[in-house]
Amino acid sequence: MKRTAPDRTAFQPRPVERVEVNESHIKARTIIVVLAIVIAVIAFTHVILTYTRVDAGWRTIEATSSGEMNCSQDFQFDYYLGGSGMSAAAELKAITSLYSQATETAYYAFSVNEPGRLTNNLYALNMSPNTPMPVDPVLYQAFEQVDQLDSRYVYLAPVYDEYNSIFFCSEDWETEGFDPYQNADIREYVAQAAAFARSPEHVRVELLGNNALQLTVSQEYLAFAKENGIVNLVDFYWMKDAFIIDYLAQVMEENGFNRGAISSYDGFVRCLSADQLSYSYKYYDLLSGSRVCDAAQLSYTGGTSLVSLRAFRLNPQKELYYYQFADGTVRTPYVDLADGLSKSAVPSLIGTSRTAGCAETLLRLLPFYATDALDASGLEALTAEGIFPLYGVEMSIITTSADVVLDEVFEGYEVVHHYD
Repeated sequence: MKRTAPDRTAFQPRPVERVEVNESHIKARTIIVVLAIVIAVIAFTHVILTYTRVDAGWRTIEATSSGEMNCSQDFQFDYYLGGSGMSAAAELKAITSLYSQATETAYYAFSVNEPGRLTNNLYALNMSPNTPMPVDPVLYQAFEQVDQLDSRYVYLAPVYDEYNSIFFCSEDWETEGFDPYQNADIREYVAQAAAFARSPEHVRVELLGNNALQLTVSQEYLAFAKENGIVNLVDFYWMKDAFIIDYLAQVMEENGFNRGAISSYDGFVRCLSADQLSYSYKYYDLLSGSRVCDAAQLSYTGGTSLVSLRAFRLNPQKELYYYQFADGTVRTPYVDLADGLSKSAVPSLIGTSRTAGCAETLLRLLPFYATDALDASGLEALTAEGIFPLYGVEMSIITTSADVVLDEVFEGYEVVHHYD
């Protein structure tokens, strides 16, 4: 067969045509591109500055994470920027740094579930009874207050564990294994645990000085704990936020930041010491049945501690320490030291103070609240300690402080002033 050579010209590219480009057009296009980039940069910068600009006025402070746990999710910190002589941006940066570190420190100091990050904490105390150990100064300061007020509520840890199990139930029938009001064995158990909690001979935290503590426990109580699988013998539990708020306020004021308020979702508020700022707080009460009523608004100014104790829940998503049964009955964390039972003498009690922190206010109020019946005269005698109760009796709101103004009073309520 005759072989023929392929026609390679069929695959050759077309000749390149030389095109003359007008250089003035290149310059114009370059200028347009540069202008577009400049405009984009200016626009982007404007957007960034708009969203990152810090103006004077009220601002919610958010803790920043360092990779460690903190307790900032339990609190809201609102601060009035621009009153310290610093720029609002510099003030925000300084406050955020302090708040982030303080909430991290407090989280580990009061934890019963994990060891402290840098030093011993409440977990370490419970894991090593009858052993002296250095602890975080925040925790030491808290036990100093407990000791000064001769309060025993922190030793109800085994009882709190039972109620905590109730609070995490989703159906009424699930509560039967933990509720002393339904279960005779649990009722006997919490009564025994409360008896130990009342006795310094059986359990106490000793202040050894230089931020050292010892959880001292009798052999009898240790045997009871072992028999019943008790892990924690001391716990601030729901009360810890009162102590933490005082610590956060202390950190802020020691650094010159005193124009704001720190509040928790479980009823503790600490307004910092700037006298010119005004604050308000809602007083809620129960009407017939389990209907919650916005009964009045409290208004006050300047540095004030406020503690609110309620026998009902307002915000199921935020308030963990409640369980409401289908019939409207509520279990709360307010435990009577006398028998280990959850009790509330009145539906709602608020205490305010200009001299005491939230922790002291709470520990002085509790004996009058977590009990069978209200001792009104004893409660109102707390005014001599600088703590001013406000509470409801039927459709009357009893107030003991001239510094707290009540307005927006719900129809049918009467405000009764128990002060000169």
